[in-house]
Amino acid sequence: MAGELIAGGLAGMVMGLVLHRGQLCFHSTIVNALEGRVALAQAWALGVGGAAVGLSVLYLLPGTEDLNTGLAFRPVANSLGGLIIGTGMVVALSCISGLFYKLGSGMLGAGVGLFGWAAGELVARSITVPGPTVLGDGEDGTLAGVLGLPRLLLAGLVLVAVATWAWKRPVADVGSNRWQWRPRTLGLALAAAITFGWVTAALSGTSFGPSSVGAVAGIAEGSANYWLVAFLIGIVAGGALSAARVGDIAVRGETPVRYLQLTLGGFLLGLGGWIAGGCNLGHGLSGAAQLNVSSLVVVAAMIVGVWGSRRLLASGRQA
Repeated sequence: MAGELIAGGLAGMVMGLVLHRGQLCFHSTIVNALEGRVALAQAWALGVGGAAVGLSVLYLLPGTEDLNTGLAFRPVANSLGGLIIGTGMVVALSCISGLFYKLGSGMLGAGVGLFGWAAGELVARSITVPGPTVLGDGEDGTLAGVLGLPRLLLAGLVLVAVATWAWKRPVADVGSNRWQWRPRTLGLALAAAITFGWVTAALSGTSFGPSSVGAVAGIAEGSANYWLVAFLIGIVAGGALSAARVGDIAVRGETPVRYLQLTLGGFLLGLGGWIAGGCNLGHGLSGAAQLNVSSLVVVAAMIVGVWGSRRLLASGRQA
């Protein structure tokens, strides 16, 4: 257990530092991209492409046979869960990983959002979503398996494509903070953080890398995934260390309405994550780096959920 806690904590601290220095929240990433600002989306794509190569190499190494190599594709659950996550992002104005690293920088409301997230996961355990499993887990559930290509070759092609985009169409600025990493720096750091997370998971005997789904349920059922729990706590610590380093720590509360939004939004994030079989970490980072068909569908559903929820809110204000 001690090894899992240390490994997960280190992986989480690295992830939290990267997320904070890049101000990388999936809600902001999607909203900005929908409005034509693609800096964070470019960083995410570069990070996933780099991590896809990293994971492909890791899977070839001895001692990694127990690592998960792909998630099953269940179109109904994946799509429904992704839509709920996207809606939750709009309500909370954050994603799961965003709540963790923002808590580290002093946002007290993030703790309320995480309480809602935990409740959402616990409630979701009793929900069964009907629908077929179209692709099995492991290699069969990945784009490489579907296309019949070696995983490393396909990952290399993906990395070349996103790197070409990043270097030929650079985005000069991502925010007003002077300390905020630019897209290419953030993308490379994110690739390293995702890969490092999987390496520490392998070393500690854990089968899956960066994610959030199952952490609360495991504790409630008496079978805690210590690497995962330590990883999530580590994101808070990494966010705090990064914020302290750049002078961004500011303990702050929220309005009563905002606390309600964070609670409800967090609940939807936990509910959707369980139904989808992964959150913006499990599908949007780790799963996308595995080149899972399911993860790409969940990410697409998240985008639709954010877009649709924002349209509904805008229509309601105009009515």
